[in-house]
Amino acid sequence: GMVLHAQGHLAEAERLLRDALQRRETKLGKDHPDTLQSLNNLGMVLHAQGHLAEAERLLRDALQRRETKLGKDHPDTLQSLNNLGMVLHAQ
Repeated sequence: GMVLHAQGHLAEAERLLRDALQRRETKLGKDHPDTLQSLNNLGMVLHAQGHLAEAERLLRDALQRRETKLGKDHPDTLQSLNNLGMVLHAQ
């Protein structure tokens, strides 16, 4: 999904990332680090598409879950914090 994002194929990237997120939630659970990475990635593709409200909602969710699961200073949590800041800046 993120390769397609980098290539500008945003709609296809969104479709694949939504599928990956759903599958990871089912297989691994909503709070598994891989699931949270998919949530974060989908938020960034939505940001790139200009769907800022949905991107904000997903990134806030990823941030909250990462803070709870990994701690406030974990690199993945800080990535979510940074990405949420980028979306808020774009609004």
